[in-house]
Amino acid sequence: MRLSTRIVKSGISHYHTWNRDGRPRNSTPISAVEITVHPPILPGTQAPSQTTSRRWDQVCRILAANANQAMHTRGIARRLGLTTTPSIKSLTAQLCYWTRNNRLIRTAPCTYKIPVAEPLTAPSRP
Repeated sequence: MRLSTRIVKSGISHYHTWNRDGRPRNSTPISAVEITVHPPILPGTQAPSQTTSRRWDQVCRILAANANQAMHTRGIARRLGLTTTPSIKSLTAQLCYWTRNNRLIRTAPCTYKIPVAEPLTAPSRP
């Protein structure tokens, strides 16, 4: 049977200092977590200080006009006037990015829908 020892190096040998950013030595308990969820803002209702891409505005208008149905990437590309394969692939990448950031909903492969904010109504009491 063959055994070999492994040399374990400490962080100080790699970074030459410990606690460069001033973190506490002991763990800190978390007392509360606050989460706020906001619906996506359609273009036109957005604060002027917030900037969005021109492509997002166009895609948002196309999907908002057809808010009750999902649209395929090719249909969106056709309405944007994109005809070449690289431009359609670029649009697909942007749609995936916006989906990961919860700006769009993917209903099927290459099919997207814009989330519509539901109006807030007061609960009815008998």
